[in-house]
Amino acid sequence: MPAEITIDRDHRDGLYEVIRNHLAVIEDFWVAMERTRDFDTAEQLGLELAEDFRLLQDLGWGEAGERERFELTMPPTELGKALERLRAEAVEILVESGDEAQTSREDADTSRRFQLGHETCERALADLDQRAGT
Repeated sequence: MPAEITIDRDHRDGLYEVIRNHLAVIEDFWVAMERTRDFDTAEQLGLELAEDFRLLQDLGWGEAGERERFELTMPPTELGKALERLRAEAVEILVESGDEAQTSREDADTSRRFQLGHETCERALADLDQRAGT
């Protein structure tokens, strides 16, 4: 049963930015799988990447186009797990970017999208909790 969480275009862009950032772990996945043969790490990263890819099915793989609303169709438990992970990653990124000097408009725009990604995770998790009655 899908979670039936709907987000707007701005929040989609924020969540999309956090997911895109996380996809950089694909290199870590290959290192764990092929070089170090750390299959536990490879499995964990593979599961996270699968969640990312699944969310990208709902959000779109590129620009949002003309759509204004995006439904997150993952089952609630899976969606909650993915959003918890992405929220934590957004916090980590925001703390790191706060420690570094923001020297360009592009950096500020990226930080704004990460902030929106964090906010999207917070709101969707609260909505999931409310629907679950917790």
